[in-house]
Parts: sequence; structure tokens; C-alpha cells
Amino acid sequence: MAITKTEGIVLKYTNLGEADKLLTILTRNKGKIKAVAKGCRKPKSNMLASSELFAFSEFVLYKGANLYQVTQAETREIFYNLRNDLLKLSYAVFFVEMADAVSEDELPSERLFMLLAKTLYYLAEGEIPVGLINEAYQLKVMDISGYRPSLQTCVHCGKNEPQGYKFDIEMGGIVCNECESFSKNIIKISPGTLETIRILLNTEISRLNTVKIDNTIFNEVDKLVKRFVETHLDKHFKSLDFLNEIKNNNVK
Repeated sequence: MAITKTEGIVLKYTNLGEADKLLTILTRNKGKIKAVAKGCRKPKSNMLASSELFAFSEFVLYKGANLYQVTQAETREIFYNLRNDLLKLSYAVFFVEMADAVSEDELPSERLFMLLAKTLYYLAEGEIPVGLINEAYQLKVMDISGYRPSLQTCVHCGKNEPQGYKFDIEMGGIVCNECESFSKNIIKISPGTLETIRILLNTEISRLNTVKIDNTIFNEVDKLVKRFVETHLDKHFKSLDFLNEIKNNNVK
């Protein structure tokens, strides 16, 4: 029976019976796995905290016939501050939902694991605007998933630094004036928006507090990122509906 020790973040869970949970965990070494944590819902269980949503823990696992079993778990971080702010909590739910959508069972992606861990940490800390974290996280997840936007050359003809500042959502990059007619789903963007997307892609989450964006450019980036993610992942995130409702009603 193979024993595995790995760091992991709980993406979601389902209650089983009276005291167990089926956890979906994004692990550092083994990718996304499903694991049963027996007795974790009991008040005195040493796995109580580690089986909660967002919990970052070191797990000891063994592989059963169909599922992993959690034998031990040492909690490293539960991101408590996320639970005290409805807006941050809603963003965190979206972030783990997106990580779940792009990850595959038992296909390791340390980059995705580390990105999610850092994003949840800085979201909880509150030192970086949540809007910046949100845009940067989505762009970086798309990059990790193989959908890095082409921001230097025309996605149709390869022309370097094309003029016109238009972004082809379906092709995933900027287009020149000559190739615009080949595109069906174009967003016109400003030079500042193009540069901001480059910055967000290439700036570590921990350094986003050095990035300043005016509202007009931020709104353009937000519109582009939403359509880009929806088109290429072909998925509607339920958490976004609640998040948008909170923002529209200014609930905190």
C-alpha cells in the first residue's frame, strides 16, 4: 500500500455519512485528487480544520481501490480572514472553482498549486486590491492552462506589434488591421489596456501592490478577461453569479 505525503489545498468537499467527507484536493505533487477523510466532522477530530474549504495542509494519504484515504493532516493555513469578508470569501470560492475546472485528476501542476496558494494568501492579507488579484489570477491560470494570450504579434499573420489595438477573443491575441476581417470576436482596447495585461501576466502576485491602474483601463481589462476565460474554458462559473450580485449591491 503506497503512502503519499504532500501539501494540498481543499477545493471542495461533500459530506459522507455522519462524520466523513469526500475532499477534492489540489496537491503540490500529485495534481488534483479525491480523498476520503474519515471522522473529520467530529468536533474532536484532528482533521477538522484540514477538511474545510481553502484549507492548506500537509496530507498523509494512501491510495485505496478507488479513492485516496487521508490518514493524517497537519493544517498550515486556513485563511481565516477570508471568512470575515463576504466579498473576499466570494472571490476565494471563484478562485478554487477555477482551479478545479482547469486541473485534471492526478496530473501534477506545481505552478497552479503555488499560484492558488499565493493568491489565497494575499487575498486574505488585504494589502492588494481584490480587483487586481482577480484579473492577475485569471490571466495566470489561463497561461498555466495553455491559453497565454498573444500580446506581441498578430495572431493571424505574425506581424510584430500591430497597430490598431484590437484583441481577437477566439484566437487569443492581438490582430493587425489587415487581418481584422478574419476575426469574428474582436474587442477594441487601448494601448494602456494592452500594457496592463502584459504587466499582470508577468508580475508576481506578491508584487501586485506596485501596479496602478485607472478605472477606465481596469474596466477594459475586466471585460476582456471575462470574455477570454468564458470562451476558452467554455464554462460558466456559478460563483461568479453570487460575486456579481454582491458587487452590484455593494455588500461587504
